[in-house]
Parts: sequence; structure tokens; C-alpha cells
Amino acid sequence: MLLQHFPVRAQGAPQTKQSHSTSGLLTPDAARGPGSRSHSGSVQSARSGSRPPSVTGLGTGSIGRARSPLGFTHTYKPSNGTGSQSQTAVGTSGPHDSSQSATSDASLDELITAGVRRRRTDSSPTHGDPTVLTPIHTKRLKVYATKVTGDLGVSEEELHDFIDTGGIYHMLIDIKATLLRQTDDAKKVELALLKELLDSKDFKSGLQNHLTACMLSPNITTYVTDVHPHVMDFVRDHHNVFKIPVAMLEDVELNVQLSKLVSDLLFSIHGNIKAKLTTSIVKRSSIMETTKSLAHHCGIEVDSMHWNRFAFLRRCLHIFLISVDNYKAVSLKVLFSNSLIPSLHKDLCVKINKKLSIDIDAIECGIHGNVDQDFELDTPSADIEDPLDEDQLMHDTENADNSGNGGSQQEDEDKNVRDEGAEDESQGGEDLPAVGEENSGFKSKGRRTVYSSTKFWKFMDDSLEGIHKLAKIQVAEQGPNSSLTYEHAFHDILVEYFQLDLVEFPGRRVVLKLLSTSSPQWQTTIQNNLFWEI
Repeated sequence: MLLQHFPVRAQGAPQTKQSHSTSGLLTPDAARGPGSRSHSGSVQSARSGSRPPSVTGLGTGSIGRARSPLGFTHTYKPSNGTGSQSQTAVGTSGPHDSSQSATSDASLDELITAGVRRRRTDSSPTHGDPTVLTPIHTKRLKVYATKVTGDLGVSEEELHDFIDTGGIYHMLIDIKATLLRQTDDAKKVELALLKELLDSKDFKSGLQNHLTACMLSPNITTYVTDVHPHVMDFVRDHHNVFKIPVAMLEDVELNVQLSKLVSDLLFSIHGNIKAKLTTSIVKRSSIMETTKSLAHHCGIEVDSMHWNRFAFLRRCLHIFLISVDNYKAVSLKVLFSNSLIPSLHKDLCVKINKKLSIDIDAIECGIHGNVDQDFELDTPSADIEDPLDEDQLMHDTENADNSGNGGSQQEDEDKNVRDEGAEDESQGGEDLPAVGEENSGFKSKGRRTVYSSTKFWKFMDDSLEGIHKLAKIQVAEQGPNSSLTYEHAFHDILVEYFQLDLVEFPGRRVVLKLLSTSSPQWQTTIQNNLFWEI
């Protein structure tokens, strides 16, 4: 129908065939098809300037009302006013054909725009924005949301409020905010669970067992000096060994609580070790039995390296108890033995000679290395008291011992020691070294007190440092070409202390046979990694 109302423009490039118009327009025959041959004569007459013949059966003006697919039609009235006649102008013939042809060519070049319905312009800034939901889309989404709430049992009101945000970007922000809130809630729940875990008895018990294994390690460098920070670093690096969640170490508050818990447990472990060693002196148990008792609850395997280390610890405890005059648990007669003489300072020898009415110099010269030579003790009965049981020992040790943590009782005792030391110095009038060949560092007239009754582990660390220095001296004396290493020298020194201890405390006189059992992996990790330079 459009071809009957509007000009038609030839498609494509002009054809050179003579059957078409030279101006690029289709001929009437081509436009109207095979049934339009009856009009070709009229077209030819128009090109030659003659009038077309009248068509029978059509009234006046019928041609003017007919629509030609070629171009346009027009009607005009002759000047004689006798009636209206119609003529179709095609081509360039006749005086009126030039203007009409130009008009026809111009109209053929115009685009077909008439009859196309245009949308009314919307002044809304969101008009045409694909990220903004239209009312119809909002309605459809709410219908779907109602179906989802029925299937999943979620809040319909919240879903509708989410849809009413009106835009995709707004909805994305809403989703992100919801996820952040859920993440924050999840962190709060996780934090509460971690706090509950930290306060649980099972967690504390497991942590104490692993820390005990750390303190029983034969390779640990010290026992209280810089131990807490090194142990905490080791816990962070090997949290899987201690079964500690990473989140507990990452949270600042929980990490502080964990650090305090580790400090308290180390304090308790030190007291437990000292109490068991004291009990072993009273019961004269072998060091193998003592070490096995210490490792019983933490589930580690003990070997000769543990025996060597704890034989040295027990020897240091003998000297410490003698030096601080602490005979409440163990009497001086039980504490002293000939095997201790090589490790005693001059001031301690004088004290022992006075209290036991013996001559250590004479004993040392007489035995010449025979540490088992007997001697008679002329000891007042008041100096020998019955030993306490192990539970009482544990209680007293935990209350009196010092693991490096300050307390009111500790501060008071240290203050008393400082005051007494200052009084002794003022009386003596000499500025003598606190620790030396002649002085052990314990309370002595004219010298500053280094080791009070609560400083056993400080004394232990200093004694262990002395062994390290002795091992280095032995290696240096052997020269650079010697095969002796520092590790071997240190081990050999501890073996000597173990042999002396075994003579003094044979126990059941049955040396336990070392079984070829492998240690737990976590125990191996502790022994191979928990040490540091001093």
C-alpha cells in the first residue's frame, strides 16, 4: 500500500538496460507487472507530447484520482474552464514537464518518514536507564519474590524492600552492606567461641602438656631468662603443634590473653619440676625414674639426653638449697654429698664446714677423686627435719618459686634481700664482686646478693650458661684442626654430671634399657627448633 501513496526510489545502481527508465526509475510495465501493458500506450503518448485517449467507463477526473506507482499525479483545469482534465507527467517533454520532473526527482531523494509514530519525549533523568527498574519490572520481581518466600521460608517484606530500592546499583550496594554485616556477625560469633575455647579446661590442659614438653626439652637454652618471648614466637610459628587456631593469634585481645596464660602455665611448670626434683632427693630416686615421672602427663618419650640434662638440674638444686639455708623440705645432711665438692664455691664450703662440723678441704685432698669416701657428720639434730610430702612440696614451691613474673610477694622478698645486702656492704666496707671463684652469689657478708630463696631458675640459667662457656673453652683449647665440636663438648660435660648423679642416686640399681621407640612428631619439632643463641 505504501507504493500507492509515496514516491518510490530505485534500489541499487542505475541499470543500463533499455527496458528501464534512463533516470533510474522503473517503467510502468516493470512497476505494475505483466498486467499493466494496456497503459504503455498512454505513457508513450505522454512522452511524444500527445494526449492520452479517454478511458471508457471512467467519469471526469477519474485519472486524477488514480494513484500511479511511478511518481505522482496532478490535476489541472484548462483555461477555457470547460471542465477538469487530468494528465500524468513523466519524463521531460512539454513546457510544464521540466518543473514537474525536478520536483519529482527531489521528492524521490527524500527519506520515508511520514507515517512513522514517534515516542513522546520523557523529561525523567532515569528514562531509558537500563539499571533502573521500571514499574512493570518491579511488579514482576515482587511476584517472583512472593513465590521464593513461599519456597524458602524467608521474609517477604525484606525481599520487597530490597526490590523497592529501584536500581541495580542500589541493590548491589544493599547486597554488599548485608554481606559486611553478616561477616561482622560471624567474626563476633567466632570471637566468642575462641574466648570460650581459651577459658576451657581441655585447652589449658593440652597447652600445659605441650609447654611441659618444651621445658623438658634437653636442648632448651634457658628456663626463665628470655624464655617467655621465645616460647611465644615458637607457639606462633608452630601453632599446629599446640593446636591453637590461627584466629586466636591474629586477634590482639585474644593474643594478649594467650600470652598471659602461657606465662602462668610456665610458672606452674617450673614449680612442678622443682618440686619433683626435690622429692627425688628426699626419696633418693634415680634420675631415670625422676625424668619418667616428669614426662608422664605430657606424653613424651625420654632418652639419655633428658637424663643428662636433669641430672645437671638436680645437682644445681642441691647447691641452691644448701646456699639459701632452705632445710625445711630436705635436711642439710641429705643435701650434701662428696660429689658436690667440685661444684662448691669457697663461701659455701665454709658454711657447710661450720654447719656439719667437717673439713671439706681435707675430704677433697683425702679422696683424690673418690667421691664415695664416707665421712662422719657431727650435725646438730635441730638442723635435720623430717621431709614434707610431695603435695606439700608442690604447694610450697609454687608459692615461693620465681619464674620471671613479678608479684607482691616476690617484690617484698627482693626488697628485703636488697636491704640486707646493703646493710652487709656497709658493715663490710669492701666492694667485692657478687659472683666469683670465692663467692657463689648467695647471701654473704660484704657482697651483693644475686640469688635469693626465690631465684632458683635464675641460678639454674646462670649455671647452664657456665657450662656453655666451658664447652666453648674446651673447643678453643683443642685448636681449629680438632674434631671436637661445641655440641659434643657440651654433651660430654652433661654426661659427666649424669654419671656422678647415677653414683649418688642409683635408685633400684637397675639401668633402664632404652627402647628403640620413635618420639611423637610434635616432640621432635620442639626439641629440634626450640633453642636460641645466648
